[in-house]
Amino acid sequence: MKRKVEHPEPSARELSGPRYWRSLDELVETPGFQQKVEREFPDGASNLNGVDRRHFFKLMAASFALGGMGLATGCRRPEAYILPYGKSIEGIIPGMPQYYATSFPVRGAALPLLAETHQGRPTKLEGNPTYAPYGGASSLIAQASILDLYDPDRATTHTQAGAAISAVAVRDELSAIAKSAAANGGAGLAILAETSSSPSRARLVKSLKRKLPKAIWAEYDAVTDLPPAAAAKAAFGKSVKPLYRFAEAKRIVAIDADFFHAESGALGYSRDFAKGRKVKSAHDPMNRLYSVESTFTLTGSMADHRLRLASSHMLVSWPHWRPR
Repeated sequence: MKRKVEHPEPSARELSGPRYWRSLDELVETPGFQQKVEREFPDGASNLNGVDRRHFFKLMAASFALGGMGLATGCRRPEAYILPYGKSIEGIIPGMPQYYATSFPVRGAALPLLAETHQGRPTKLEGNPTYAPYGGASSLIAQASILDLYDPDRATTHTQAGAAISAVAVRDELSAIAKSAAANGGAGLAILAETSSSPSRARLVKSLKRKLPKAIWAEYDAVTDLPPAAAAKAAFGKSVKPLYRFAEAKRIVAIDADFFHAESGALGYSRDFAKGRKVKSAHDPMNRLYSVESTFTLTGSMADHRLRLASSHMLVSWPHWRPR
């Protein structure tokens, strides 16, 4: 048997449609429920001090639209156009990486690398596996160097005495310096550069010294490998670079030398040292490393015996050193 439920008459504020009760208090219209409704929706909420709410929002929307037009003309975002290749570049397939052999200069040496590029933009650096001494390895500094290309703080303009100048002004300034230096053989001209093992730059420097014999070409690095080179020159009478073969050494003594990290050939030295740590037989034990240093380094952490000593107590007179 179905029972017909009679709903109360809708209130005056309801227009049409079925009425849904939120609670039994609303059904019986208790005084407490009426007070809650009045606090949430007070009379006159649809009007703002006599202004129709709908008319108010129309005015606000029009104001925002006009304000946006003013901002667009006065402070417009810079536009960038992405254009396709007018002529396709040979070997480049969109979406496919392309690899180039390159190197990372390290104080008179170089670390061979492979650069991964996408549409001409380098994105990753890894060691070149074709270079046997390093076995395809690379250093953290070499891999992080790719971020310099995308550094927002890198210089974007030429400056002179703190003021920005154009590329044309730079060429004019260099031309004026070249003319004045050519007149007096380079007297008063000094060029400061970092050390490099590039044969191309060596040829250019040699040609520059022939044209400007009085000019000064100076090379400087914050960290240098001069002591071993000075010792080799004192021992052999000519400028040579020592090559250490740690895989064949049985006893290694490092005097304030972090050849695992700070030396220019640190990557190859660490791999060569690891080969000598392998025990082949009882008659051919692994090598032993003795480290004397003033600060704790990576080489000292790998040493079998480490001695902490001040750098002032490690003086060695290289000119009087002779091999035995």
